[in-house]
Amino acid sequence: MSIKSITSLVLVVLSLIAITSANIWSYCPGNVDSTFEIDTLTVTPDPPIIGKGAFVQLSGNLNQEVTEGASIFSLQYYIDGGWRNLPTFKNNVCSLLSCPVQPGPLNFNTTIKVPFITPPGQYQGTLLLTDQNNRNISCLTFQTTMGYSI
Repeated sequence: MSIKSITSLVLVVLSLIAITSANIWSYCPGNVDSTFEIDTLTVTPDPPIIGKGAFVQLSGNLNQEVTEGASIFSLQYYIDGGWRNLPTFKNNVCSLLSCPVQPGPLNFNTTIKVPFITPPGQYQGTLLLTDQNNRNISCLTFQTTMGYSI
């Protein structure tokens, strides 16, 4: 699987945490001193549909400058009565945003194609974003179910 495909898959799963009407995402337990306060996080359609595009909108306020950082995305898929770990994805925060990112309002919009090969079912995961000083930018957990359109 290419880096572009892996990044797309990560962004697809990230879009899953955006389903606010189902309240499937939350801050990680102990998520203290995060430097990014989320105002809105949405995805359309809600929920995302396998094989279709999903439009993700994120807005909030960044409290400190980010010159570099890391994202760690851990994902699990429910199969055969238990949660199975999928690969953990690690990326540079600046690969998605143009660094340095100055403090203040931050809006991020993107359209992501949910790959047709994504198996339907239940997913859960954690996204941890840290800055150049290993400070917590934000940490989110989610749980959702994805399927095909009828």
